[in-house]
Amino acid sequence: MAEKIKFKKVVKPKKILGLASQIEPKTIAELEAMHTGSLMNRRKALLKCPETSSLSELDKTLPLGDIRFKDTAVWRKAYQDLKSVLDTREHLPSKKERKAMRQQRVRTRR
Repeated sequence: MAEKIKFKKVVKPKKILGLASQIEPKTIAELEAMHTGSLMNRRKALLKCPETSSLSELDKTLPLGDIRFKDTAVWRKAYQDLKSVLDTREHLPSKKERKAMRQQRVRTRR
């Protein structure tokens, strides 16, 4: 009979210490090719990064080049590039604005 194979779940260091996921830097050309919703998700991920790193040993074990903390020049450049690309995009209404538009449409139909 064939034996059952058991797989162990690999736990990444960020999961152990509760760090936000790392964000890879992108060029402006790569950002311009992204969908607006994806850019907004990237903005949200950048804003979730911790302010500063007090875990110097962890920094050495994580991949280099990823954006992890707000106090780095890489984070500031990534956020500035993202904002410059978002400034050229159409406005996406917020949940509150969409609700107001729906209510306005209902009022005009009556």
